[in-house]
Amino acid sequence: MVNRASLFLALRYLRPKRSFVSVITTISILGVAVGVLMMVVVRAVMLGFEVDFRDTLMGAEPHVLVAKDTAAQNAPPWQEALKLARAQPGVVSAAPYAGGILYLAREDYQTAAPALGLSQTEGASNLAKLTPHILDGSLDLPEGTVVISDHHAHQLGVRVGDEITVYASQNVNLAVRQFNAVNEEDSEEKKKALRAQIKLHPQALRISGVLRGETAGPTAYVSLQTGQQLFQLGLEVSGIAIEIHEPQQAKDFASGLGSRLPGYKFTLWTDAGESRLAAMQNEQTMMQFVLSIIALVAAFSVMNTTITVTTQKRREIGVLAALGSQPRQIVSVFLLQAVVVGVVGTGIGLAGSLLVLWLRNDIREIMTLLTGGQVHAVEGVFLSTIPAYIQPWDVALTCLISIALCILAGLIPAWFAARMDPAEALRD
Repeated sequence: MVNRASLFLALRYLRPKRSFVSVITTISILGVAVGVLMMVVVRAVMLGFEVDFRDTLMGAEPHVLVAKDTAAQNAPPWQEALKLARAQPGVVSAAPYAGGILYLAREDYQTAAPALGLSQTEGASNLAKLTPHILDGSLDLPEGTVVISDHHAHQLGVRVGDEITVYASQNVNLAVRQFNAVNEEDSEEKKKALRAQIKLHPQALRISGVLRGETAGPTAYVSLQTGQQLFQLGLEVSGIAIEIHEPQQAKDFASGLGSRLPGYKFTLWTDAGESRLAAMQNEQTMMQFVLSIIALVAAFSVMNTTITVTTQKRREIGVLAALGSQPRQIVSVFLLQAVVVGVVGTGIGLAGSLLVLWLRNDIREIMTLLTGGQVHAVEGVFLSTIPAYIQPWDVALTCLISIALCILAGLIPAWFAARMDPAEALRD
């Protein structure tokens, strides 16, 4: 139990003679509060960016794509692979897909996009993730239609309802090889015959939807049957698109399924953004280091308060020691000061951080107006608002570390104060 006399003296020493709270105590409490506020706010915002990036930007991609390795000899048929994938624990859905690279053209404009052909029923889980990213049209995927990104729509100068011409990549590659063969032939008759064989097999598709490319990615979507026609698969498919309950476990899932599906290769939703996710985690590590320095600075302000008080109260410390107070009692007086400053400062900082996080987008708008920017210039796109993700255990750990640093910072000068010689203290 805390000695009441020690607590009484600690609180008394935190007050000056003519005001309720001393200036130096106020500065120390504010220092701790600012440190805690910075640690909680920055950590929450950094986590928010990572969570939004993972769930929104990368969440549009299929979690796992399973495709037969062209070099494999004894790979099981895709029907067997589909059945095995659906039987795996944690699988939300598994749907066959027809995919590849499509060249898109309209008049004199051309571009290219990866394409994914999905069944409206079997691929419902994959398509449902794209719903928040649709800008115009729908994801119904009737035969002979395509859903493209807004970037490709801008490059081609098209919108929903317009028709574009598409070519499968393998047709273009074959045409290039055939054209090279024509150039290497000397006989005009053979050249003419080879030129007649060059066909791109174009297909006209109507645009039925436009996706926000910034969040949904560059992939174009068609029906499964349309994809099979475009990539000349017949009744075959390119692979299997799998959705799982725990996307973060995609690597473990692929590893487990891969051991049972020899001859198949796996593409994970994290592959395209893994480097960016790693970069964000590295940024968090460095930011945590910077925030630790801020916490240390706040702790030094507490130490400064304790040193100042012990210096000002040398005579009273000498009187306490002369009256028989034990060193631990003297230490407890100044240690309790550090505890009070740490707890009050941490509480204020925590309340302030929650207020800042609550008003973060209003603060952004005010700062944008003050700097002459446009508040709603990017409204509705990815990260148009400041994300924040609060982990309760992380906040609790931050508060505990703050109070612990304050106690440690107050303990050092308190220990030296307890060792002060009473005679020397009274002589000052």
